[in-house]
Amino acid sequence: MEQISATRLNLLNLKIQFEVAKDGVRLLRSKREALISEFFFLMEKASASRDTLEKGLEDAFVSVTLAKAFLGEDILESAAYAYKRDIQVSIKMKNIMGVVIPEAEEKNIKRAFDARGTSPLFEPYRIKDVAEKFEDILNSIIMVASREIKLKRLGDEIQITTRRINAIEEIIIPSLMKRIEYIDRALEEREREDIFRLKRFKSLRL
Repeated sequence: MEQISATRLNLLNLKIQFEVAKDGVRLLRSKREALISEFFFLMEKASASRDTLEKGLEDAFVSVTLAKAFLGEDILESAAYAYKRDIQVSIKMKNIMGVVIPEAEEKNIKRAFDARGTSPLFEPYRIKDVAEKFEDILNSIIMVASREIKLKRLGDEIQITTRRINAIEEIIIPSLMKRIEYIDRALEEREREDIFRLKRFKSLRL
């Protein structure tokens, strides 16, 4: 333990630090509880989104297999090229208990028939079905990615907060308690010595 002067001022400062450390633990525990609550809430949503994505992938690949069988691969590839487009995803930052988390905007990117650049009258049903199902998949991918990024960030912050709590409880607080006890003993010993000297001085004068 680092030596510290056994003065009442140092004792007061250590007791203040001790109370601040205990308050810090309480605040960190409250923060961790809020983060864990948000984590499990998001985990349920992320799990549901992943189930939706997996089901959508199954349906989409069945649809594309049937389209190849009925229309041929060349027509399917030509339609895929015609439907090609860029998709923009907006990212905003969300603050949860002081933790900044990126959040993708969950919007429906599925297009109406007349927005695909082809005539809905002459577009084969199989092509429309494939397009719709894969656009549903894109929606699910964005949703899953957004929620799992948030889960990862929350999980990391929960671990960091837990390490801070452990460090305060297992290192800082015990260290402060030892210093407080050391100064208390030193001051008590000094007070006893002062009383002893005072009594001795009085006895000599008598």
